[in-house]
Amino acid sequence: MILIVGGTGFVGKNLVLSLSKRGSALRVVSRNPDTEFLSKHAPEVQSLTLAQLMSDPKAALLDVTTVVYLASTSVPTANLECPWREARDTVETTMRMISAVAKHSSANVIYLSSGGAIYGDLPVERIKEQDELRPISPYGLGKKMTEAALDFMARTQGLKVTVLRPSNPIGRWQVNVSQGVVGAMMRAARKDTIFPMFGEGAAVRDYFDIRDLSAAIELILDQPELCFGRTWNVGSGTGISVQEILKMVQEVSGREIRVNRLPARPADVARTVLDTAAIQAELGWRPRYELRGSLHDIWKVT
Repeated sequence: MILIVGGTGFVGKNLVLSLSKRGSALRVVSRNPDTEFLSKHAPEVQSLTLAQLMSDPKAALLDVTTVVYLASTSVPTANLECPWREARDTVETTMRMISAVAKHSSANVIYLSSGGAIYGDLPVERIKEQDELRPISPYGLGKKMTEAALDFMARTQGLKVTVLRPSNPIGRWQVNVSQGVVGAMMRAARKDTIFPMFGEGAAVRDYFDIRDLSAAIELILDQPELCFGRTWNVGSGTGISVQEILKMVQEVSGREIRVNRLPARPADVARTVLDTAAIQAELGWRPRYELRGSLHDIWKVT
């Protein structure tokens, strides 16, 4: 049994769909599970609220062999004026949940961190896992602290954990209005609304298909012993600016997107492109989907 925390968010829905096709036994946890999505796309999947899990973690974790932790109560622009709240919102919440896992089960943990905000602005072409973590936002700091907390639990409680640092996954069900540049562009194109562009669209990001992220998680599920204690970047390894991807979305959709140009925000990293050589060499993972093709697929289903 695989327990997916945050199982009906953007990443969770895509992972549930992929694992369901493989015939995996799944149980999902969300603050408010999207039961409509589950009944339509994965009716065999069990669902729990976070409150139900925390009220009886032993029952919720029964027969669970792996916990995939995707949940986040924060976004990259959160808590800018009160960064101390990130410890409560992100670190404490995650530690409570993972501590329950360590206490009531022997399940492995796969934790999705950040492949951008956690590194900050580093003067390198492609960021490696061993590069310094220098976050410039409370969100990135929260991810850094959470990774340290998981390392602490691994050393003191025997937790078997693998960390993935994804760059900027794109794909179906990316509907969070506070996060996801490509999703926001697609909505603006479809609904003829205005897309807010910060800093003239100069920020460079490493966009890759959500299906490739699901594939990376599946590789870890298939060979857990190889992955304990490891941290891997996951991304395309190619940088593209917001301005450039706006042009691509307009070409794919055939629609002009109206833009509201806004000043750059201090918490936005200027450039994030990941080096994925480690996960390619050690797990055999490689991105399969080309960016323009992914945009076409998103446009067809959004």
